[in-house]
Amino acid sequence: MSSVNNTTISTTTTDHENVVFLFLGGAIELLISLAAIPVSLVNLFLVARTSVIHPNMKAILIFQSFLILLRAFCRGIICLFKFILWDPIGAESMHFFPFLAIFNFIGIYGRNFVPHILIIERIMATLLLSENIRIGKQLIPPLLLHLLTILTSTVIILWSYFQWPHYYQMYNLLSTLNAVTGFLIELSIITCHPFLRKDLCQIWNHFGKMFPLCPNNRRIADQTSAAYFDNKMAAVSNKNTAAIGIAQRDLISGKALIIDQPKSDEHFSMLLQAWESHIKL
Repeated sequence: MSSVNNTTISTTTTDHENVVFLFLGGAIELLISLAAIPVSLVNLFLVARTSVIHPNMKAILIFQSFLILLRAFCRGIICLFKFILWDPIGAESMHFFPFLAIFNFIGIYGRNFVPHILIIERIMATLLLSENIRIGKQLIPPLLLHLLTILTSTVIILWSYFQWPHYYQMYNLLSTLNAVTGFLIELSIITCHPFLRKDLCQIWNHFGKMFPLCPNNRRIADQTSAAYFDNKMAAVSNKNTAAIGIAQRDLISGKALIIDQPKSDEHFSMLLQAWESHIKL
């Protein structure tokens, strides 16, 4: 009898730990999905408005951002319903939202096609479009993250097919990892491409001028501009000093006889006055 009670207590403790783990994974995935949505929107805007990326690559990147945005939106709703229903396993069934399940799988499996399309596009660009090769290095981080996403999807499928234990725990863990890779893919597209990063900085600076979040930013900017102006004037002064000819320097000391323009004008005005007074005499 005591052994049965001990088994029941241990089983209850294990179930409680599993539920806590599922809720924790759902909370982390919810936060990551909420962070991935604005990053995907910004990436869509930057890629759509740029003209330095080839149209083929632009279409692929827009397709990729749309799928990541779609999956992040669907997974965010699912993770939110885990807490609304207080059922981390039942919310994954999505029987109450059939269209949500369809869009979620479109985002998952559609994103898995993107690395294959990118590789094919890179091969075609290498053979046909030599001017578009330079974007290849910027695509290495997204490609590696895509391969990691495909690997996690393969693990989930194998786990479900062989009916291994702790399926929901593993699904929760790998789904959270997929959310992380999706967020990093969108972030790497912006940060690794110099033109997109430059456009983002310009938009951010323009936004900061419209809505100054920190009152000290303007003062720092003014100080920076003043320092830059002083350095620029010093450089111009040094350049003008260096441009003084040998006829305007002392033969012994090498110092400039005429240092700046005001003294030069004063010297010639004195000569003019002396000449006019000589004529009058």
